[in-house]
Amino acid sequence: MIADDYLKELNKHLAFLYAFARQMGELDFAISLAGEFRGAQDPGWATTITAFEVYQELVTHSAQKGERSKADFRVVLMLYCQLAEAGGVYEALKNVMGVITLKPYLLWPFKDIVRTRKQRVIGPNANATFRDLAATANSIGMTKLSELLENAFRDDLRNGVSHSDYVIWNDGVRLPNRNGGQPSKLSFDEVNHVLTQGMIFFEVLKENSHACITKYNPPQTIIGRFSANFPMPWRISYDPASGAFGISGSSPGAVTTPEYLRQEAINGLLGGRVLALYAPKDGSPLGDIEKFISDAGFEPNIVLLGTDAMANLVEDISSRNLWDNRCANHTNGEALLVSPWGFKPLTNPAEFYEIVPAPFVEFEVESERRKGESEETRGP
Repeated sequence: MIADDYLKELNKHLAFLYAFARQMGELDFAISLAGEFRGAQDPGWATTITAFEVYQELVTHSAQKGERSKADFRVVLMLYCQLAEAGGVYEALKNVMGVITLKPYLLWPFKDIVRTRKQRVIGPNANATFRDLAATANSIGMTKLSELLENAFRDDLRNGVSHSDYVIWNDGVRLPNRNGGQPSKLSFDEVNHVLTQGMIFFEVLKENSHACITKYNPPQTIIGRFSANFPMPWRISYDPASGAFGISGSSPGAVTTPEYLRQEAINGLLGGRVLALYAPKDGSPLGDIEKFISDAGFEPNIVLLGTDAMANLVEDISSRNLWDNRCANHTNGEALLVSPWGFKPLTNPAEFYEIVPAPFVEFEVESERRKGESEETRGP
């Protein structure tokens, strides 16, 4: 995928994920945005600090004009590897996707793929981290986002550079794969594309997260359930002057509102995915609709019901006010599409786009923003 397309698709589908998660569970969504978080600790221990420094250093080095020495080129490759390994930042993405499955916020979201050896904890490398992120995105029905995550960083280049299993030659970077497998070669233009795509991924993730954080200036008070605790009022705030992002709460007991209870009901009907389709048992209206949604990058949870069950569902939706109130039509349509905002009847597959939010961060077209990039990152 060329850089322009990757940027636009990633920005779009990441915005979908963030909007879906915020609607389903704003409290866990908000704390997930902070990335690596281990509770109260002295300043200077969050590896996200290093990740953002590495990103800026990589941008600076990649912008150098003309040919570069092997040493300079090696620095760029090693910075790329460090960016791929910035798991503290990618914990945010893992926790945001956890909101969709109604999982509580986790301090160690990648703990299931952490290994131990003789009482030594070995964290997952970039390959394992992004395989896990892609699999999680697929499990919540965001198939296009899963594909984009799989291609964020190139495994063979990262692995070769990290293990000194590479050679910078006059025709590009050669990967001997000395421990087995077929050797391969990347031209300098191909390496440039890989570097650019990795930087795009990090930048789009960073900017979308920041855009969501800034929405809490001025502070907002919401009713929510933080992890497994009872629902209560929480204050979420962002101070642009200091960059401080905080969540605080104090309540003598559980507090709910009709809006909170309505959202809990919708979340339960989504079945752990961002979308669900309820349709008659014969599945007659699903063909074109399901294909359209699949082509858009989603795999909804499919629920087939008998005639009476469908009628009862419609009655229940109306009585509990579970219709998507952003949409005017609540009567026509044989299939019912459920998003985090509620139910919408579908007759024309294109009506699907009425329920998905637009990206909330705008980026310049990649080809314009990075003019001359093939010269800027040319190898020795």
